[in-house]
Amino acid sequence: MNEAQEQLGQLIDDLDSLAHALGMPLPDAMHVQSLRATLPAKVEALKVAFVGVTGENPWASDGEGVVESLEGWPL
Repeated sequence: MNEAQEQLGQLIDDLDSLAHALGMPLPDAMHVQSLRATLPAKVEALKVAFVGVTGENPWASDGEGVVESLEGWPL
């Protein structure tokens, strides 16, 4: 398994944990706050992992919003 595949697997595990956390008995506002704080970085990291696995970047048309590397990102 290469590094991009490992990163993709880690991101899947992270999203699975977030989904399970939604079942915790916490106020809805707390769940929403957590998702707002976490999901944007996960989406960007998924894009990078997708590019690493497929070699294709469907988000490159505008050149904005896609990072080139996951280095330094909290996964």
